[in-house]
Amino acid sequence: MRTALRTSLVTVALAGAMLVPAAGAAFAAPATAPQSASAPASDNSRYEGEPVYIGEGLVAVLRNKAEGPESWIREVGPQWKPGDDYMVRVVTKLDRTLPHDKAKGLDLELTKAASARPVLVVTAADGSAKSYPLPAGEASTDCRVGPVGQEIGAGMSAELYLSELGPKVLLFEAGDGGRGFAQLDRTHPSLPESAGFIARIVNPSGAKPVFEWKTQGGNDTVGRVAFPAFPEGCKPSYAFSDDKPVTKPTTPAPASTPAPVKPQTAGQTAVVPKGPVAAGAELPVETAADTVDTATMTAGAALVAAFGALAASVVLRRRATRD
Repeated sequence: MRTALRTSLVTVALAGAMLVPAAGAAFAAPATAPQSASAPASDNSRYEGEPVYIGEGLVAVLRNKAEGPESWIREVGPQWKPGDDYMVRVVTKLDRTLPHDKAKGLDLELTKAASARPVLVVTAADGSAKSYPLPAGEASTDCRVGPVGQEIGAGMSAELYLSELGPKVLLFEAGDGGRGFAQLDRTHPSLPESAGFIARIVNPSGAKPVFEWKTQGGNDTVGRVAFPAFPEGCKPSYAFSDDKPVTKPTTPAPASTPAPVKPQTAGQTAVVPKGPVAAGAELPVETAADTVDTATMTAGAALVAAFGALAASVVLRRRATRD
């Protein structure tokens, strides 16, 4: 009996020892459950390249891959050094379609853009220049024309470009080393009205685009200059589509109105034509005033006749008495 009881107690103790870890694991599961994987980091491979410090707190990220030669100008601050992060704010980008720009007093130009070994040339305000070769790539046909400079007044200047992507205009304002003001192209051919002056590409998708501007108010004329033609052997990447001329709606001539008919006024006497009246002719209609005047004249004539008859009767009686 005691042996059986001891065997039962040992069995219960072993079972409890085996259940305790399982129960602990069950209660601890929510705290130790694996968390969901974090979102993958954004892929910056499209914008990565060789960063070089070019001064004025700017870095040029040099690339030359399938997209062609590119130099991304990013603002990193004056304390930047090689190995620091350069994926920050973009100031401008140079490539084969836009090889020239200005930023923070620096003149930036992507030279030999159509060759396999382009070079970024950075010119400071004092005239000193530095060159930064891009990685080697594949040469291409240079279908870019420009820049063609144009002064437009009010301290503003423009540079005109033409490439397989269409016409492009860079606007610069005086001061701060010719700081970039705006860029016009086929998708954004005009400045908004809030700019305070007119600058636009007329016929941006056509065969002969034209740049127009007006920076002065009053009766100042609108300036116009045509873009250069495409180089021989180059074709645009879009189909030409000329702007349709604006047609002004024609205003129909006002219909002629008949001469106004003057209504008869009170007191106006109807004139009866003399002589026989033609058959079918309409006689003038008498007005109330005409009726009153006619009745008055008739009554007056009758009264005069009555007085005349009375006077004649008196005279005849006196003669009869005398006789």
